[in-house]
Amino acid sequence: MRLIDAAKPFDLVVIGGGVTGAGVFHEAVNKGLKTILLEAKDFSWGTSSRSSKMVHGGLRYLKQGKFLLTRSAVRERERLLKTYPGLVNPLNFLMPIYKDHGPSKSSMKIGLSIYSFLAGQKQHQSFTKNQTLEFIP
Repeated sequence: MRLIDAAKPFDLVVIGGGVTGAGVFHEAVNKGLKTILLEAKDFSWGTSSRSSKMVHGGLRYLKQGKFLLTRSAVRERERLLKTYPGLVNPLNFLMPIYKDHGPSKSSMKIGLSIYSFLAGQKQHQSFTKNQTLEFIP
């Protein structure tokens, strides 16, 4: 452990060395801020076991009407994909739409179109039942 000179002020104090704290610390240092990270245990202690390891684009925020938060999340995700290729990778998934429960086909189409607009690029595709069965027999 390194002792620091507490008489010299810092521009930013980051409390917690988990994934969020480490990310904030990294960005602050890259922007030239004199930054210190304080962690109760060891740097990134336990974060791997408590993380989903997923960088999501905020689609769930869109359902709550949080358009600015959705835009911010999806743009940050895109920035991470470009900045850290190989560490951050896109993950495709299928989401079924049922006639008798869950969101309707039209509401999903509208929601995903808004999401794609906020992302600045189309983020989704639609498949028929038969096309889906070709992927997942």
